[in-house]
Amino acid sequence: MKHNARIFVDQGILVYAGKSCETKEHKHYAIQIGIVLGGIYKLYIDKEEHTDESFIIHSNIPHKHISIDGALLCILIDPTTALGHTLISNFPAPYQPLPISSKALMDLKDEISHNTHSIANLKDRIFELLNLAPTEGTTDYRISLLIEKISSANTLEINLDTLIKDIPLSKSRIRSLFKENTGLSIQRYILWIKIKKAFYYIMQNQSLSEAAFLAGFADYAHLSRVIHQISGLDMKTLLKDSYLVQDS
Repeated sequence: MKHNARIFVDQGILVYAGKSCETKEHKHYAIQIGIVLGGIYKLYIDKEEHTDESFIIHSNIPHKHISIDGALLCILIDPTTALGHTLISNFPAPYQPLPISSKALMDLKDEISHNTHSIANLKDRIFELLNLAPTEGTTDYRISLLIEKISSANTLEINLDTLIKDIPLSKSRIRSLFKENTGLSIQRYILWIKIKKAFYYIMQNQSLSEAAFLAGFADYAHLSRVIHQISGLDMKTLLKDSYLVQDS
């Protein structure tokens, strides 16, 4: 299949499909679901070798991989989200192969190689294959209002006190209600908004430094550190020959 990388970023999730290179032992904040799309791929945890075609690695588990002409569909999920909690509850740490049939994996690889679905849709497709989905309840209208304000705000000027001034609740109650409704703290939610905007600006041909600044990071080094802490992925490797899959 083609190895041109594709990236999809949403609140609490980053999806990457592309080349998989050899790494040193590392760990990252996000829960990782991996689907081997091609080539030879070997994963090592505590020196134990794993060669499963689909797997989940939990948050902050040291691991490394070796890949020969490999390609990987990598879904990185913030463990504080409802989806993260669902995965933690269903797949014990530190590592588990995923119960996806060989036929389903073949179909999925074919879909990706022929661009039958966007990366955004593939995210939902994989959790359908796992027979898992986060519980989606009704969002409190005050939290919906706050989410709308955060999403439309200039990331250089996000100020929580300003955003909540028209919401008739205390700041502590708003923080608690936001967490109940989204699975993320307000700060984590804003961070994912900033990451998404940074990738958007990069794909609009802004320089890496300018994209980071416009998205509300101190500089490109700050953005790169955040991405690496969350995902374990190097920004320049991540962006090489890649394009962003935007929301429809």
